[in-house]
Amino acid sequence: MKKYEYKVITIATSLALGTKQYEKIAQEFEMQLNELGADGWELVQRIDGFFFFKREIK
Repeated sequence: MKKYEYKVITIATSLALGTKQYEKIAQEFEMQLNELGADGWELVQRIDGFFFFKREIK
């Protein structure tokens, strides 16, 4: 039987973002997603600013 561990992260954003601020947040989030992916985390779901990941425990 496969076993998984789970991780939940949030992305903090303010409502009044300029284009440059939005691009910076997007780039930082992309870098964070790539790091999680390299560590074996898989995005499962996103709900209201929460991002849920899982990875198999070996």
